[in-house]
Amino acid sequence: TVAITLLLLTTLQLLLKPAHSFSIITMTTSQPPPLALNLKVKVKPTHTTQFLTAIKSNQQSTRLTEPRNLQFVIGQDVSDPTVFYFHEEFVDCEALREHMETEHFKVYNEFVVEEDPFEEPPVICLYHLRDEEEGDTVVTKKRGVHKEAFGLNVNLYPKQTVRDDFLKVISANKKGTDTLEELALQYSYGESITVDGIVTAQEGSPNTFHFHEQYTGKDHGKEGFDAHASMPHFAAWEEFVQTDPFEKDPEVYFFKIIED
Repeated sequence: TVAITLLLLTTLQLLLKPAHSFSIITMTTSQPPPLALNLKVKVKPTHTTQFLTAIKSNQQSTRLTEPRNLQFVIGQDVSDPTVFYFHEEFVDCEALREHMETEHFKVYNEFVVEEDPFEEPPVICLYHLRDEEEGDTVVTKKRGVHKEAFGLNVNLYPKQTVRDDFLKVISANKKGTDTLEELALQYSYGESITVDGIVTAQEGSPNTFHFHEQYTGKDHGKEGFDAHASMPHFAAWEEFVQTDPFEKDPEVYFFKIIED
């Protein structure tokens, strides 16, 4: 409904308060950590074509005209063709504010308000990328665009008592993925942003971590993910999972990345 859409936009605007309202993450450089956004939407079957046209136009204009946007990925669920996932990265919170003021974002938002394309409220996850290198490259510029890629967006909720162990295992998993896997394109993650006075289903809670991963290879990149799942660093992660480390069940969403 229009009310749901306006609530979504209002929530985004509230989440994008000045930087002092966010939790502080220690950095090894003077640059602030990039801001990442994962979004899940379920589209009415009658609106799928219109929705894809609108969001792809927004995506392409964002990539071409916003130098402070680092990435804009759209994916379609592997089992439900009406469910879509986004992953976006910006150099900082202000860059996302600027994005929301662009003409192409306003055109997309107008489509959402007027056409009411969603079956249920979109779910937004905002997080700062962890300050870790990806291979030999720190994320400071636009990422490459990969066709025929297989993606995951993941939400994990480790118990406070195992937080340090969780981060060690995840860091090792990321390092192994980035440095040892030829078919791995991206492994990004970070802790949910905390904003005073905002409580939502996915954001603002301590020990809530969000992930975005991409793989290439046969079967629209599924080969790369299967190879990832066979690696020793992933086996160490699976062993950790068997220790009952989570406050709530993990949420793992698989999708095929859409690129024309």
